[in-house]
Amino acid sequence: MNLIYVTDNYVNPLSGGIARISYVMAEALSQQFGHVCYSVYATPTQQITPAPAFVETHLWQNKEDFCSWINRIGGGIVIVQAPCTLAQDIFDCVPLLPSIKIVNVFHGAPAFEIVPLRWNIITYRLSHNIDTRWTLKQAILQLAMMVLPKPYFLKKLRPKYARPYENARKIVVLSKEAIENYQSIARGRSSDFVAIPNACSFDKIEIPHDKHRNKEVLVVARLDDWHKRISEILYIWTDLQKDHRFCDWVLRIVGDGIDAPFYKDFVKNKKLTNVIFEGQQKPLPYYQQASIFLVTSACEGFSMTTLEAQQCGCVPVVYDSFPTAHELVTDGESGILVKNNDREAFVEKLKHLMLEEQLRKDMSIQCAESSLRFSVENVATLWNNLLQSL
Repeated sequence: MNLIYVTDNYVNPLSGGIARISYVMAEALSQQFGHVCYSVYATPTQQITPAPAFVETHLWQNKEDFCSWINRIGGGIVIVQAPCTLAQDIFDCVPLLPSIKIVNVFHGAPAFEIVPLRWNIITYRLSHNIDTRWTLKQAILQLAMMVLPKPYFLKKLRPKYARPYENARKIVVLSKEAIENYQSIARGRSSDFVAIPNACSFDKIEIPHDKHRNKEVLVVARLDDWHKRISEILYIWTDLQKDHRFCDWVLRIVGDGIDAPFYKDFVKNKKLTNVIFEGQQKPLPYYQQASIFLVTSACEGFSMTTLEAQQCGCVPVVYDSFPTAHELVTDGESGILVKNNDREAFVEKLKHLMLEEQLRKDMSIQCAESSLRFSVENVATLWNNLLQSL
């Protein structure tokens, strides 16, 4: 069966998020079940060699070119990895291509579009001429949200969320809870949805029970405060550093993005110590050496980094701010959940975990065991079952 993955960017397995899971699943479905996988992407890139998981990659030109290309390969199941700029164009091609079936995979958190950007970030971006057009739009949106009720904005999103009902055979979301959240924006039949989680990014990792871990608190994220809210971690670290018991702990931040200058200036101005910015790196070695992993996102579709940390035995402390938080983390066993925006509780629970070495070791083992639920083999089987049912 031909599977055509549609993404904004070239599917680089070293990238995060949608690109990585697209690659991992394409490779697994090819090897385990014999599907033939293709990639269609929107943004031109110098990387023109097909990723090994795909027999061919195709840069989107226009609808006519896409239809011609689909007819050449003989059709198949088109997997739209949404949010994706090509989604509506692909939907427009449905009447012209009877040889395809569409599965729309929603990787975001429903209503992610109206998640607020913090005012201190807005102010910094505008004063430093960083992405001013989008940031001004965000400022206007937030001013509007102060005076207009939330249902008004959800109604504005409805047409976008309703389009897959008309064009896709199935809408895949990453958790059962996300189905209800999605339908709060655009009502549809429950039978239109399938919940399939993302899979572990790394090959099976053996973690020695007596493995020594550094006194490191780790962050792996895109440095964009809109959703990832890394500024919250810096505020937490500011509070934690008032306690001299933790002077030998390090906060290590892996990743890069639009708000990296704000974060670095924050650390400098607050005179924070033991904060290391690593930039964009392969994250695996960092997961393996750190003791604790932090997630304070305002929203997440799945939080691949949380699963990656668990797979490596790095214990996550997570704000309960997104649907899959409960599916990924069993509080007190495979990580720690903290009520969203309760910074004081987050600091206290983080301190307790930092002080209790045996607790960290016990939870590290449970994290690795918990991640086995999301093995590539298990998730690929769920996908194959869906594909065979279409």
